[in-house]
Amino acid sequence: MPSEKAKDNKALAATCVACNKAVSTESMVSLLGRESGKYKQFDVCLACANGGWRPPGFEGIYTPRPI
Repeated sequence: MPSEKAKDNKALAATCVACNKAVSTESMVSLLGRESGKYKQFDVCLACANGGWRPPGFEGIYTPRPI
């Protein structure tokens, strides 16, 4: 659910690739993974990222953040 700031501004909301929910961009991170052998950014909500979801080919380190 988008925050109060994002309710009227669709540019401040995005869809999490892990859970397919509309989330405020304030509550998202972008994780680098690979798709078809090429690097790609995956926008994920903090709940999914903190819960352990990682994109295919993820090679980085993610430190959980407060929700």
